[in-house]
Amino acid sequence: MKEKLIHNFKKDKSFYIDILKDQPNNYEALLKLGLIDVNDSNFVNAKKKFKKLLKINNKRYEAHLNLSNIFSLEGDVDTANHILENFLINVEENIPIINTIGINLFNAKKYEDLEKHINKFINKFESHILYFLKGYLLTKNGRIIESEDYFIKSIKTNTNFWSGYDLLFKQYEKQSRLKEFKALLDKAKTIYKNNIKLFYYESLYLFRIKEYKPSLNILTNTNLAKKFTQNQNEKDIADYYHLLSRVHEKLEMFNKSYNFAIKRNKTILGFKENKKFKKELILDTISVYKKFFDKKNKFKLNDISIGIDHSNLVFLIGFPRSGTTLLDTILRSHSQTLVLEEKPFLLDVRHEFYKNKEISEILKVDESEKIRMQKKYFSSFEHKPNKIIIDKYPLNLIELGFIKTLFPKSKIILAIRHPLDCIISCVLTAFKMNDGMVNFENIHTTSFFYNECFEVLFKYFSFYEMQYHQVKYENIISDFKNEITKLIKFLNLNFEDNIYNYQKTAKQREKISTPSYDQVVQPLYTSSINRHKNFDEIKKIETDISRWINKFSY
Repeated sequence: MKEKLIHNFKKDKSFYIDILKDQPNNYEALLKLGLIDVNDSNFVNAKKKFKKLLKINNKRYEAHLNLSNIFSLEGDVDTANHILENFLINVEENIPIINTIGINLFNAKKYEDLEKHINKFINKFESHILYFLKGYLLTKNGRIIESEDYFIKSIKTNTNFWSGYDLLFKQYEKQSRLKEFKALLDKAKTIYKNNIKLFYYESLYLFRIKEYKPSLNILTNTNLAKKFTQNQNEKDIADYYHLLSRVHEKLEMFNKSYNFAIKRNKTILGFKENKKFKKELILDTISVYKKFFDKKNKFKLNDISIGIDHSNLVFLIGFPRSGTTLLDTILRSHSQTLVLEEKPFLLDVRHEFYKNKEISEILKVDESEKIRMQKKYFSSFEHKPNKIIIDKYPLNLIELGFIKTLFPKSKIILAIRHPLDCIISCVLTAFKMNDGMVNFENIHTTSFFYNECFEVLFKYFSFYEMQYHQVKYENIISDFKNEITKLIKFLNLNFEDNIYNYQKTAKQREKISTPSYDQVVQPLYTSSINRHKNFDEIKKIETDISRWINKFSY
């Protein structure tokens, strides 16, 4: 959230200097000069002026607030908030001070402290900032419905508070609540006349109701395009390129769609927070696994202990964009399943285990250590022993060796889709970045990653001689009942008619945390089958992927 913390009153410097000649303790003139210094990034002089103001009148909040803001701009959030908290304790509970502490904690991602701060003051003051921050924290914790009330409160309290509208738009769109989206859009248009993001949201709405040409007309308006790419922050630019890619594909301008996706990917990879991710990290891990889980080490695979009962545990794996979210939603519709949200429950246990161990140690885990890790895994979510637990985390396929050693009795569902469709879809999709997702920069990095993932996967299948159930995305589309009946039978469950209502299940979920959120609420469609044939670029990697196309009988 961007909220102006320092008010820039850029006035004639000499005017205020003249006032101070006759009235050296004039609070307003000294304050304005301090703000001019801040605007000029002359923080040293600004601090001197604000400190002098504290001596002139320690009861007024402006000097405290602006001195604090300088420390905040310098990155010293603790000092900034210490100044403001002293004012609250020693002078008064002042809403600009309270709001600024909240913003500082939010920007520093100190969410526990932020929650305590909000809860202390939110019932004492009507503050659009506190309402917004409360809504943000609720969203972060997955409490989407509750968060909506606070976002609505924030814009009711301050009808010009854009950040409240911004997150509400995002929330309504991700929940496919297009009527509420449109109502909010109409309301915002009466307030904001030249807001660039509002034009973007109007285009997004038109896209979601399949009015593709009007959507594109807004996006390609010369003035809007120039402002979007020059004046907006990098995340908004990425959203802009992403929507351009999606609209062009719907209008069958496939090469343009691909090119905008590449622009978006480069923009996302350039985010400051994403520069820490390196595709080599996960590729190096796969390389180590491929060497270790080989026939020459199979003698080490002796009697693997079972540990605690986990016969009801299933791992749903697959390359991203292979239909795992669709399967998740279908299985979630069964009364006897517990499908976990897509979170790294297993990876957390894995990372702790390998912190100070070599890879070979996984085959030497004794009974007590295994039980400890199993209990840690099950304690990370609401475990229901009487239900089939389905852990859907697609790239857990890379960790199948760890999975089958820790949970030897667990079942494996492998989601399969035409390899070239998976690859093009990964390039065209805007993923939240991690060491795995950075591999989807372009068609070549994605195809290399695909090869590596399936090479190690079939190493595991051979090493453990494991049974798994394969589900083809295309078969779900063409022969739903037959494909899903076989899957349900594999899980030792009975088919339930409610499975046909999986779209209703999707709509009832507060949040679907994958890029497929807007697709699983739609009826099954065939346009995603052979999607790769629309894109000329895919021909460059067809030979590299041919072995998997043949293996999966495409």
